[in-house]
Parts: sequence; structure tokens; C-alpha cells
Amino acid sequence: MKLSRSLNLYDSISLMFSSMVGPGVFITTGYILSQTPNPNMVLLCWILGGLLAVAGAMSYAKSASIFPFAGGDYVYLKEAYSPIVAFSSGWLALSVNFSASISLSAIAFSKMLFSLLDPSLDVYFFEAKFLGITFSIGNAQLLGMSAILFFTIVNFFGIAIASRIQNLFTTLKILGLALFVVLGFTFGNYNLDHFTSFPLLPNEPKEWGFLLAGVIPVTFSYLGWNMITYVAEEVKKPEKNIYKAVLISCTLVTLLYVLINFLYLSSAPTSVLTGDEKIGVTAAGFLFGQEVTYLVTAFICWVFMGGISAYIIGGSRIYFAMARDGYFFPSMSKLHPKYESPYMSLAFQCGYACLFSLVKEIESLLYLITCSTLLLATITAYTPIIFEKRNFITTFKIPGYPYSTYLYIASNVVIIAVLVWSKPAEALWGIGFTLLSVPMYFYFKSAKRISASPLPPPVFDPLPSDRQISSLLPENEPVPLAGGERV
Repeated sequence: MKLSRSLNLYDSISLMFSSMVGPGVFITTGYILSQTPNPNMVLLCWILGGLLAVAGAMSYAKSASIFPFAGGDYVYLKEAYSPIVAFSSGWLALSVNFSASISLSAIAFSKMLFSLLDPSLDVYFFEAKFLGITFSIGNAQLLGMSAILFFTIVNFFGIAIASRIQNLFTTLKILGLALFVVLGFTFGNYNLDHFTSFPLLPNEPKEWGFLLAGVIPVTFSYLGWNMITYVAEEVKKPEKNIYKAVLISCTLVTLLYVLINFLYLSSAPTSVLTGDEKIGVTAAGFLFGQEVTYLVTAFICWVFMGGISAYIIGGSRIYFAMARDGYFFPSMSKLHPKYESPYMSLAFQCGYACLFSLVKEIESLLYLITCSTLLLATITAYTPIIFEKRNFITTFKIPGYPYSTYLYIASNVVIIAVLVWSKPAEALWGIGFTLLSVPMYFYFKSAKRISASPLPPPVFDPLPSDRQISSLLPENEPVPLAGGERV
């Protein structure tokens, strides 16, 4: 049974945009200023992050145009490399990316709510350090776990009610961010003098290192640019609409993020904003007055709750799909007989995300997630080049390809190296989770739970003869045809 192609271009853009615009924009700029205390370079970090998101998403989109099936990077990695590499994709999504993102949103929500009600509530009863990361139990952890449990219960009653709630979160989130930008530039007390005393670009080699370190937390805020590839099988005219959705949505998100951060950075001196986990609230106070901070804090709490809900919906389906294919414990593939929800996956994810909630510092979770994500994105971005070398071609064209893909891969390698250097504990945790996928793969393989069924071959619509040769390989290389011939 195939999924129906029901998503048009507007639907695809909406899905991408809502997936990318998350809670990261409210907290990461304070961390970036800790790495590079230059507001001009901070804006450059957000612009570079957007360009990298576009380059990565376009590479993914090219693979999606060749294999327009549901599953995203899992599909491309399996075809390009091997099942064990594909398994690592699902494993990282399962073990880190979604679960840790749920926890990050939950803890951030708790801390933001405490700052609204009573900051003295944010206390810890126990904390200990293990392998470079501090784990703790406090009111923020308890409230965060309660929020995770609440949205898990909501999902238990089926996707219909969960999606309606999620749509409400998303609609108000986008409206609120747009209103913040419009009112900020219309009535806000922003001051361009906060930029003028700093150079526009890095002047020394070490400043370029600071710039790269600043791009790391920005990368987290752009996560979600690959969402369209997970539903590629449901997109109408995927050879056209996928790349258009990627380009338009990434451009809109980059523009939105740059405008929001311009308002942040022009609202107060850099010394006031550096390291501030609640930079969105602090900037709003300077822009509109302290009486507005309560409303802004409540809005940010709303956005964080929407993040918890969205990650729970998406993550639980990964547990379910992997179990159904034999990659995870069979009980995780059970559906509730009445509500048709993956209730066992939801319950497992709830407990697992609560464990991640014990990480004390939001920043630690942010860097851990970013490291594992970049590792996976780097090897996935190379898949369209592999497919072309194997004679799979498509009319889908990427501006500057394949050099844009090589640049994206090289940038990721450099960013990962900077991350290992600047945040070694979080980077090693991310690498450790990645390496753990190897024994887990062989465990499930030995238990004969892994399905060996191959993907269906890519199907191409017949093309006119004058469009048959449309490879994007450099001009000095032979052009492969669909039938494997070369000219």
C-alpha cells in the first residue's frame, strides 16, 4: 500500500516552516554571544546558519527526488551505503535527537514559567557530574517531566486530537513571532549604536574560530529543514515541489530569524545580553518596557509547550516504525485498539525523555543534539553524489551543485571539530550515542528482527528526448543515462 500524494507546494512550505521555527530562537543568541561577543558577527552566524540549512536541505531534496519515499535520510543512507548506516540514522533520531529535544523544550519551559511566577522556585535537590555533564533533580526537572507526561497522555488518545492541539500551537507561534517583528520595528526602542562599536567581519584568525563556535547553537535553531524528506512519498510532483518548498521555507525562516535577532541585539548592550538564557524576554523588556515581559514570557512558554508536543508526535512514530521493521523491541510496534495510537512507543519515549530531563544545563542538551545531528547530516548530504555515480539521474537541479554540497559537508566537518574543541564533553556524548548504534544493530540483526526487504526501485516519469540527459555532474565527466549508458 502506497501513501497518497496529497501535499501540494503550499502544504509542503507550511510543514517545513512550522518544523524549523522552534524554541531555539528564544534562547540560543545568549549562548552565541558567549562564544563571539560581537553583535555583527552574531547576525552573520544566523545568516551562515540559514545558508547551511539551505545547502543541506537542497542536497537532501535531490536524494528525495531520486527516491521519493517516506523515511527521509534512512532511505538514502540504506541505498547509498548499507543497512547499518541507515540504522544509525534511526537510532540517533530515537536515542538523541527527538528525545533530547523533548527534554530541552520541557526544561526550558519550566525555567521560563518559574521566571514568570517566582524565580525562587527554580531550586535543585540533588546534582552530580558524570562524564563532563551535570545531572540534577529539582523543580524544573519535576515540572518538565510532568509536561512530557501530559502531552504523552494527549497523544495516547490519537493523532486527531494531538494534531488539532499542535495546529493551535503552531498558528499562535507564527502569529506571535510575526507580531514581535512588526511591533519591534514600528514601536520598539532599538538602538543601532549597539552595533557601531564592533567590526562587521572577523579581523583575526581566532575571531573566525569564534564565528564558527557561534554557528553551532544556530544550527540547533534551524533543525527541521529535512522534514519534507520524511514525507516525500506524500508530496505532489516531488521532482518540482520538494526543492521549491525547501528553498522558500528556508529563506523565510532565515529572514525571520535575522530580523528577530537584530531586534534582540539592538535592544541592549552586548554585556547585558551575553549568556542570557532568557534573551527573548530580556530584549522585549528593553524594546517595549518591563510591563510587557510577562506577556512575552507567557508566549515563550506557549512556544516551548508546542515544541514538546511536536517532538512527541514525531519521535514516537520513529520508535513505532523501527519496531515494525524489526529494528527495535517488537512491543513498540503495538497500536491501541481504540485510539490507533502507538501507545507503547509513547510510553517508552516518555520515560526515556524524562531521563534526559535530568541534564541540568539546557546548553549541554543543545550541543549534544547538534553534534549527533551534524554527524548524520554530513554523510547524508553526500548521498546524491553517490546516486549520480550509480547512474540515477533526475531533472532536479541544485544551483552550484555539486560544489554547494561539498561546501556544506566541509563546513559541517569544521563545525564538528570546533564543537569537539570547545564543548568536548557534549561532543563526546553525541559521538558515543552514534557509535552505540553499531552494537545495537548487530543485536537486533542477531535476533532476526531486521527486515531485509529492499526498497522499490526509483520510478521516473517518461521524459521528452531533449530532457533525457540532465545530470548535474561537472562538465568534464561522462553523463549517465537512466538506462546506465554513458555519452
